[in-house]
Amino acid sequence: MVVLTEGFSAAKDPSVSFDGRTILFAGRAGATDQWQIWQIDRDGANPVKVLTDGGNATAPLHVGSLFHLDDEQPTRRFVYLSDAHGWADPFTGAAATALYAADLDGSNPRRISFNLGSDLAPDVLDNGRLVFPSRRTGGRFAVMALNIDGTDLMAYADAHEGPTYQNMVTVGETRVYIVSADSPGPLGGGALEYVDRRRPLRTRAASATAGEKWFHSPRPQADGSLVVSSLAKEDGSAYRLVRLDPETGALMATIAEADGFHLVDAHELSPRSEVRGRSSFVNPEIASGVFFCISSHISDRPELRDAARSATQLRVIEGIPSPPGPEAAAPSTRRTLGILPIEKDGSFHIEIPDSIPVAFELLSTSGDVVARQDNWVWVMPRESRGCVGCHEDREMVPPNALANAVAKPAVRLPLEANLAEETGDPQ
Repeated sequence: MVVLTEGFSAAKDPSVSFDGRTILFAGRAGATDQWQIWQIDRDGANPVKVLTDGGNATAPLHVGSLFHLDDEQPTRRFVYLSDAHGWADPFTGAAATALYAADLDGSNPRRISFNLGSDLAPDVLDNGRLVFPSRRTGGRFAVMALNIDGTDLMAYADAHEGPTYQNMVTVGETRVYIVSADSPGPLGGGALEYVDRRRPLRTRAASATAGEKWFHSPRPQADGSLVVSSLAKEDGSAYRLVRLDPETGALMATIAEADGFHLVDAHELSPRSEVRGRSSFVNPEIASGVFFCISSHISDRPELRDAARSATQLRVIEGIPSPPGPEAAAPSTRRTLGILPIEKDGSFHIEIPDSIPVAFELLSTSGDVVARQDNWVWVMPRESRGCVGCHEDREMVPPNALANAVAKPAVRLPLEANLAEETGDPQ
């Protein structure tokens, strides 16, 4: 075993480049330094600080290139976590982490997720989209998907099932693996679950239940096996690196262990296929984006379907962040950006400020809430984002009809007459 980061006080979260030649990682040169993004050669030579963003920057990830229509050529990017924006996670009071993206040389950093709770370390699908754990308004985590420019946020796995904590996601050839637990073990370990990439909303299953062990940082291998860190609960020892059969969870081999040291977050130092790049229409000079809904009457949840059909108004709520502190924050402050009528076919079409957390409530004619959204969403500058319904079945084709609201100009929010602040849980 060879240490690649001699001279660093601490290092974590490696990401091997697609050609296998370099490694991005989060490092601290001194014991009191903030975490920042560094790069080294595969043998540990030539350490270079890639990015300093004013906060703790961790979990770098090589992703595909980003391309705008007026670019001369695509730009190589990486994604990382940071708390530089200074928001508190409402459930802990600690600094919340969000997703950021930057060019490979560290230039042009930009925040790409705007959840009030923390978003955790992502992985990338071969189509270039990110999957990552995200804390929802009720405190539990869900696995979400997002483009590398911050657009098109949506649930990847069923956000209403599974344990409270879903701390790690890893992309395999046919599955996405999730480490989850109601009460996480050391370093966030838990049971090992997966979803099938063909039907991630319908196929959640256990690969290896925690039982007598905690699991951490799974890595699917080309031969179909799974390299993962495993810790026996009984003896309180350190995580060791093992190879599992992902179908049965059976131990195939112990790869490495080190007395008194956790072995976690293993990566293979070899070339791999590059993921696809993504085109982008995001324009930072435009300070708004659009939401539209084909019909809020459509839902795959019976308890929502009838309620949503009775709604006649939409309330759009902005979540107001708090600064970090030693304790969990008070209930989130919310601001009503506007209340507007829903079209008879259930559609709506709004323009809102970009890069702020928002949620929707469906209201009756008398103003009573009949349905609420249980996670924060946002639009990026110039994004036009649509949904079929109120928690619709994404495996079904939407109605082949022009929604009434979409045939009209978007209602621009905030509506000054509706602006109001209140404190409370958006659920």
